[in-house]
Amino acid sequence: MTVGSVSALWRYPVKSVLGEPLREASLTAAGVDGDRAFAIIDVESGKVASAKRPQLWRRMLELGVSEADGGGRAIRFPDGGAVALDDPSLDARLSAFLGREVRLSAQAADDDALDRAIPDEVLALGEDGAAGSTHLTLAQGSPEGGFFDFAPYHVVLRASLDAVRDALGDDSVLVERYRANMVVDLPGLAPFAENGWAGAELRVGPDATLSIIGATPRCAVPMLAHGALPAAPGALTWLVKANRIELPEFGPGTYPCLGAFAVLKTPGVAAVGARAELAV
Repeated sequence: MTVGSVSALWRYPVKSVLGEPLREASLTAAGVDGDRAFAIIDVESGKVASAKRPQLWRRMLELGVSEADGGGRAIRFPDGGAVALDDPSLDARLSAFLGREVRLSAQAADDDALDRAIPDEVLALGEDGAAGSTHLTLAQGSPEGGFFDFAPYHVVLRASLDAVRDALGDDSVLVERYRANMVVDLPGLAPFAENGWAGAELRVGPDATLSIIGATPRCAVPMLAHGALPAAPGALTWLVKANRIELPEFGPGTYPCLGAFAVLKTPGVAAVGARAELAV
C-alpha cells in the first residue's frame, strides 16, 4: 500500500466547458457530485459537442461555469456575461458564440456519442486542420451512464503532471488541461505509475474508495488554449513520445496516456489534503 494525500479536486459541470476547483466533494456512483451533469448538443449531427474535435469546438474552452443570479448555475462567456443554465435564451447565445446551432442537455442517453479527432493528425495539421475523427460512444465504463468519455472518475498522479511540466519547462501545464477529477500525491511512485493501476483500489479520506479500471488515453484537448491558459502543444506531444502504451480495450495500436479511469466502490466525501491510500 502506498500512502499520500489528495492534492486537487475538480469538476466540470458542463462537458468540454472549463471546470472549477473544489475544496471537498461528495463521491457518488455517478461521479463527483455535479460533474458532467450537462452537455452541449450539436443540433445538426445530434452528437455531443466536444473540444476533442478542435476544428469545430475549441471555443468551448473559453466558456466557464459560475453562480447564477438568484441561485443555480450559469454559463460564463469571455466578455464577462453569464446566462443561467435554465434561461430559455441560453441555446441561442451558445449557438451564436460557437457558430453552430446547439442546445444544452441535462438528459444523457445510452447512445450519446461525440467525434474525437485523431490526436496525431491534429498535431500534424493544426487546430484548424481537417483532422480525421473517430466515433466515441460515451460512458461505456460508467455504471450510471452520463456525459463521461468513458468512466465517471479520472485520477492523475501528481508526479505524472510534474514530469510533463518539468520536461517542457511550461508552468501552464496544469491539471485543468487534462480535465481530471482528482490529483493524488503518492510519494515514492514514479511518473506514469497509473499505467499499471488496473485492478487497484484508491481509498480517499475515511470512507470513499475508487476501483481503478485502467490508463487514460489522451486526445487533442490538453494542447488547446484553456481560458487564460495559452495553447501548449507539448502537453500532448511529450506524452506521444514519452508515455505511449497499448490499451486493447480501446482498439489496436498504442496511445499517449496520462492518468487512470475509475469507478466508485464505496461512497464518501473527498477533500483536498485528505489521506489517500493506493492498494495495487
